[in-house]
Amino acid sequence: MVILSDRDLFKLASEQNFISPFIEENCEGATIDLTLGPKVKKYSSDDPIIPGNEITEDHYVEFDLTTDDYYIQPGESILIQTSETIRVPTDHVAMIFERYSIKSLGLFISPAHYMNPGFRGSISLLAANKSSVPIKLVPGLKICQLALFRLSSAPLKPYEKQDAKYMDATGVSISKLHLDKEIQEFLQEKGVKKVSDELARDLGDYLMKRIKKAAKELAAEGRRKLKEGGPSG
Repeated sequence: MVILSDRDLFKLASEQNFISPFIEENCEGATIDLTLGPKVKKYSSDDPIIPGNEITEDHYVEFDLTTDDYYIQPGESILIQTSETIRVPTDHVAMIFERYSIKSLGLFISPAHYMNPGFRGSISLLAANKSSVPIKLVPGLKICQLALFRLSSAPLKPYEKQDAKYMDATGVSISKLHLDKEIQEFLQEKGVKKVSDELARDLGDYLMKRIKKAAKELAAEGRRKLKEGGPSG
C-alpha cells in the first residue's frame, strides 16, 4: 500500500468529495486533521457487556457538547464522533491516527482505527482518559488524523459487499457486534435471541470450532495442491 500525500488528498477532496467538510489548512504532509463533533455517548447501563448480545441506544446517554460541559473522568471511555464525514474510494483504505498533542494530555483516541474500501458515513471513535484527572471535551478541537492508503489492486469485497453494518452512519455509532454472521448463526442454532452469561462459553466453543474447521480445510487444500503439482514420476 502507498500512503497518499497532501497533494493527492487535496485532489481527491476536490474531485471526488471524499471528505466533508474539507478544511484545507487541516491537510498537511500526508494526513488530514479531523475535529471533534458535538455529540458523544456514554454507556450508562448497569448491565454487564457480554460480547454477542445486542447493545441498544437505551444502554447509552447522549450529550451535546455545544450545550453540556462534559469531562471524561480518569479511567472512563466514551464514544465520540468527528465533525467530518468521509467516502473512502473503493481502491483505498482509511486509517485514523492519534495526535501526539492530544495523547500527551492523557486522552487516547481509537489508535489505528480502520475504515474499509468503499466505506461512507460519519466516523465514530472511542475516547479514553488515561490520565489521573478529568479532561474536558471541546467541540471543534482537532482530535485525530486521517490517512488514506492506495491498495495494490481492486478488492474482491469492498465494504458494500461485506456486512456493511456501519455504512451511511450519521450519528455516533454504537457496537453492532451481535450482527456478525457467525454470531447470528450461533443464535439461530441455539434457538435464542441473545447470549446469556451461561451461553457465552458455548459461543466461544462454537467460534473456536469454526476456526479449527477452517484451518483443517485450508491444510487439506494445501496438501491437495501439493500432490497435484508434485513430480509425475
